[in-house]
Amino acid sequence: MLRPARGLFLAAGILGSALLGGCGGSSAEVSVPQAEVIEQPQISQTEEQREAQLDPESEAGTVLGEEEVTVMSPEGEPQTALYTRIRGNGDFSIAYDAARFLLSASDRELRFEPAEEAAGQDSEAASEEAPESFLSIRTEEAPSAEELADQYVADSGEECSVEEVSIGEGEYPALWVSYAEGTEPDSRSCSLYVFRYNSVLYVAQLDGMVGDTQLAGELNTILSTLRFDEG
Repeated sequence: MLRPARGLFLAAGILGSALLGGCGGSSAEVSVPQAEVIEQPQISQTEEQREAQLDPESEAGTVLGEEEVTVMSPEGEPQTALYTRIRGNGDFSIAYDAARFLLSASDRELRFEPAEEAAGQDSEAASEEAPESFLSIRTEEAPSAEELADQYVADSGEECSVEEVSIGEGEYPALWVSYAEGTEPDSRSCSLYVFRYNSVLYVAQLDGMVGDTQLAGELNTILSTLRFDEG
């Protein structure tokens, strides 16, 4: 879940896949309902999953357990969902609804895509174009989070919004770069969260459409479960 830092106002958006090649389009603010975890999840693990959680050599994407999470829906009603917690591509874990999203994982990147969207693409189409909505968490090389955020803004060619926010269960400080290509429901909306934990620099990228606020909320819920191993 996202929280404003130092009293800053947070208007949520989603990061577009065009970010690295320039934002493009006209800048616009997009309001996204925030799905908020309202109860501490109860984690269920097998013995194998407990061993994997303690093993620092476990691969990214390794299942660490399941947890029943109560979240606020876009309509403001509490709902319960079963989330699968996995090892991240770093010293963190993250949880997601495995019935709703497909995961691809490597040492460099985690990527979550809506299952029905990915199922609707044939292999050739999937290789030629990015999905309309996704969440990606990747590692990057840069002198600092500030310089990387500045580089994204410069590359975008847009009047992007940049704010200090906190993300994940531990409210980790992040720089949030956001924009929208327009105000129509099918316009692309973008968010980029740049943050450092210990010596590793991460970027969480969310990409979607302005009108798809429900899916945006679900992707933000996944990001809200980010948890670094502080032991």
